[in-house]
Amino acid sequence: MTENIAKRKPTMKNIFSYAVGDLYGGGAFFIIGALFMVFLTDVVHLSPALAGVIVFVGKTWDAISDPTMGYISDNTRSKYGRRRLYFLIGILPIFLSWILLWTNFGLSTDVGKFIYFLLIYILFNTVFTLVMVPYNTMPAEMTSEFKDRTKLMTIRMLFSQTGMLLGAVLPTAIIASQASPTTGHLIMATVFGVIFAVPWIFVFKGTYETYVPQGEKVKLPAKEVAKKIAKDFSSTTRNKSLRIQTAMYIAAYVSMDIFMAMLVYYIRYYITMQNGWAYGSTYTILLGVVVVTQMLSLLVAMKLVNKFGNAMTYRIHAAVWMVAVLGLFLVTPNLPLPVLIGVCLITGFGLSGCVLTPYNMLAFTIDADEMITKKRREGTYAGMLTFIRKIAQALALLLVGVFLDLVGYQEPVVEGVYIMQTPETLAGIKWLIFIAPIILLTLGIISSFRYKINPKNHKILIDEIERLRDGGNKEDVNNQTLEVVESITGLPYKDLWPDKVE
Repeated sequence: MTENIAKRKPTMKNIFSYAVGDLYGGGAFFIIGALFMVFLTDVVHLSPALAGVIVFVGKTWDAISDPTMGYISDNTRSKYGRRRLYFLIGILPIFLSWILLWTNFGLSTDVGKFIYFLLIYILFNTVFTLVMVPYNTMPAEMTSEFKDRTKLMTIRMLFSQTGMLLGAVLPTAIIASQASPTTGHLIMATVFGVIFAVPWIFVFKGTYETYVPQGEKVKLPAKEVAKKIAKDFSSTTRNKSLRIQTAMYIAAYVSMDIFMAMLVYYIRYYITMQNGWAYGSTYTILLGVVVVTQMLSLLVAMKLVNKFGNAMTYRIHAAVWMVAVLGLFLVTPNLPLPVLIGVCLITGFGLSGCVLTPYNMLAFTIDADEMITKKRREGTYAGMLTFIRKIAQALALLLVGVFLDLVGYQEPVVEGVYIMQTPETLAGIKWLIFIAPIILLTLGIISSFRYKINPKNHKILIDEIERLRDGGNKEDVNNQTLEVVESITGLPYKDLWPDKVE
């Protein structure tokens, strides 16, 4: 299958239309990471271990849905293109699945509650996959320029952080305004259902695709489709840049998931109950400082990416975040609030680069795959990225749930009435919020030294792809290009740009 490849520079309207969709991507994942486990343990009254199993099983479902959606979007043919159709289809399911996720229908047995929330969580993840896998392909679809892609991802991350900020400030305020946490969660879900669903109208209308597949869609039996999906998905692991990106991505995002999930327990039981402070206002202030700093720091991260590349930017911010985590570990409950705010400022700066770079790397990793396979497989790679993201969060929250059980966490017996945890439980909460990010970020930093796509090398890669695409001979490659391309793909040059495309 050949492709008509057109060059078009995205306008600011296109960029903002694309970016606004991540109000859902950033906001939904943040609220789930920060509040869903607490909702299941403290409002639904499931044990932390059962709550962790719900998250883990629900996310594992994406082992099927993510690569399948990547394959479907790669092979979709419609007047709206391969990807944009799903932005339109997903609007109503986004709204409904989010409300159902936070609705407790008065189920009284643990079995009934477990089954209900497991099924609804699977539904939510399916809807998320439906829109976010095609959405993640769009920077590679809309432009091949390094700076344009970085601008797309930076503005996208600003909206993602806006979603996180709204998730940090509004849910606790809405829930606290109601006499019953159950009612508060339902109202919160309705408000955010609208916030998450409506922007996809603008994403659909304001984005475009430059890679237009030619020819008829090839129809295969279901068994052959399953084999092709598995083959396409596994073949991405040949790409050295993807393997390194995955290691950096997991390190940063699992650290963030554990950090954000434990932060709720840390602030409620280790800080506010020890000092007699109001939990809601303290949580909102500290989390708001983290997210606002993270948003403002994205512009710094963008400049660093454009100058030094994604790997160096990642290392700088991961190191800063590790300093902040150490500071949080050293904090004692009786320290004044301004000290905690200072630690949160450092945390927000560190998080910004660690959140931006793994996503920003995707479009460039796809370029490396084109050099390997001679194909544009944005959907397959977006499916892989979304799959990794969800499995990583599943493992993180399962770890949190099992760990809380191991350290003796006691969930409230009466709705909305919280009890003081034992010293051993408080120590466990403090250690997990420290040790997990330190270990993971260290591994991420080590991995980043092997990632070779920077602005200079990316231009060499793109120039070589365009030369070969225009009919150039592989034998005419110069030594510098050969070395750069091999360092990016991890494969011998002779095995790249194959004569036969599978």
